[in-house]
Amino acid sequence: NITKKAGLQIFNIEKLKTHGGSNRVYFKKFSNNKIKISNNVSKHLKNEKQMGIHKLDVYRKFSKNVKKSKKKLVEIFRKLKKKGEPIIGYGATYKSSTVLNYCNLNHEFIDYFLDTTLTKVGKFTPGTHIPIMKYNGIPSNVRFAFLGAWNFKEEIFKKEKEFIKRGGKFISHVPYPKIL
Repeated sequence: NITKKAGLQIFNIEKLKTHGGSNRVYFKKFSNNKIKISNNVSKHLKNEKQMGIHKLDVYRKFSKNVKKSKKKLVEIFRKLKKKGEPIIGYGATYKSSTVLNYCNLNHEFIDYFLDTTLTKVGKFTPGTHIPIMKYNGIPSNVRFAFLGAWNFKEEIFKKEKEFIKRGGKFISHVPYPKIL
């Protein structure tokens, strides 16, 4: 409806693996007849309708699941911290900041984040003020790392074979909170 009001029309939709699954949507002006509308558009819209995303109950259920997920994730951190476990963050991503802020997970739960992005090193996560340190491997005294860059899980697991071999675990909230 918004695109119609702006004089635009969807002509293609691509499914991407980025960020755990997302869509890239292409628009054109209604008046542009040179660009053909892909079959992906009708398939995608039909799929969305079958999922019920046009119904309010779907969003209520989603909201309920998000709240349960928050409770479970915080519970994991509390149990580990109660045992005196140091917990670090792995990959100080913008999307992880959203999760940290929503769950109120600050420097009391995560000691620091490791990141390879030099412009982030020496700074703090937005809102939760967790220090960001330069990645030089995961220290040997750390057994738990929150997976901030969860969309690169496979690559991270390959890179951190030694951490995993010595009993290191990752905490993830996707698709649901758990220790991997």
